[in-house]
Amino acid sequence: MNNLKILKSNSFIKFVILGGLITILSNGSLLLMLYLLPLGISTFISRILHAYLGYLANKYGVFKTKGNPIKYILLVIVSWILQWFLIKTLSNLGFSYLFSVLIAIPFLAFFSYVSQKNLVFRK
Repeated sequence: MNNLKILKSNSFIKFVILGGLITILSNGSLLLMLYLLPLGISTFISRILHAYLGYLANKYGVFKTKGNPIKYILLVIVSWILQWFLIKTLSNLGFSYLFSVLIAIPFLAFFSYVSQKNLVFRK
């Protein structure tokens, strides 16, 4: 499937919508936890919540297949490292963190979708 077909597919659209909702929910919970817990604990819980909800949403709402939770966890770790690398590289080239994040997000979303479709939730 070529890139344009992927971007127009129903599953990619569901992936982006559900991912956006989960991001709002996990970041909202992060903001609440910051009033009660230290930063490190709050961000850790928020990331775990985001990954767990993402797995469930993609398993039941996007790809509708069993999935492999170990591969999903590995993909989450790889995505975090890739995000750090992209932001660090772009900022070292003189771009602001905000601009670097805005550039990284679409790339990471596409990478995550293709990886999940072909590795984690492969039919």
